[in-house]
Amino acid sequence: MAKYIFVSNDGSGKSHAVAEVRNRLVHFGSTDSIALRRGLDLPRSIAAANDAGCETVIAAGGDGTVNAVVNAMMDIDAAHRPKLAIIPLGTANDFAGTLAIPDELDLAVELVSTGQYIPMDVVRISASRFERYYANIAAGGNSVRVSEALTDELKATWGAFCYMRGAIGVLADMRSFAVHADCDGEIIEVDSWGVLVANGKTNAGRILVAPQASPADGLIDVIIIREGSVLDMAEIIAKTLLTSFLECDQVIFRQVRKLSLTSTPTMRFTLDGEVIDQEPVHFEVVPGAIQTVVGAEFERPIQVAQQSDSSEIVGVRISKEIQ
Repeated sequence: MAKYIFVSNDGSGKSHAVAEVRNRLVHFGSTDSIALRRGLDLPRSIAAANDAGCETVIAAGGDGTVNAVVNAMMDIDAAHRPKLAIIPLGTANDFAGTLAIPDELDLAVELVSTGQYIPMDVVRISASRFERYYANIAAGGNSVRVSEALTDELKATWGAFCYMRGAIGVLADMRSFAVHADCDGEIIEVDSWGVLVANGKTNAGRILVAPQASPADGLIDVIIIREGSVLDMAEIIAKTLLTSFLECDQVIFRQVRKLSLTSTPTMRFTLDGEVIDQEPVHFEVVPGAIQTVVGAEFERPIQVAQQSDSSEIVGVRISKEIQ
């Protein structure tokens, strides 16, 4: 019986380290391995390992690998779902950063057996004939065009900064979307450049776009970027680099349990690197879905008293609203 199942991606940014990491893991217990490849039925493979007594799934790769593993694990009944550990072997490793998992591989591997595991939220995204889950951030609008512009050569040359480099060509031709958003019953209608629906804090190479987000608060952070001028975009970029992104007048920010969104034209999204062609309509947080390892510096959400008004969010509130 394997204690761990090790899921790796040979196309990840640090794939050369896969063998080294796998060899270190054997000191903690029996480990089986799965290499992501075309045609692999990952949900079936993880379910089989879970039925055989596997305790922890280790996602060794970037955000795309984590995304694939999370979706496979959500197919397993919550009462019998294994734990999740992440070894950051990707280009950006945004979600690993939110969880405060060290970039140093020896420290990340040590966390698998010695670290604390907490109930981690995931986000369910669905439309009429579509349902997926993600752990970090869904980015819609012009950001999809940036993702599509990224080549393997650009990633290899620029590393995490490839996302900023890829945005240069998009800035000159920003598209606008007429957005209708239902945020836990509050209707927002606005012309928008893009929408972020965040469970984690960073996107596109550790860029802090959702500083108040936490995958342990039972909420999703909704960030809607209003249409504006080139100067407005310059301000957004500058404040993003200065970590004061949410203070921009161009940004509408809410923390909610559910979001329904439609737009004209249709706004496509990327889910941790996976491009979704069908317009997502509904986002909903699944609180505490997977027990996931975190680092010592993981930022826990601030607990507040329960509100008497049932329309208010209960249990956790860490945001201020920006109109």
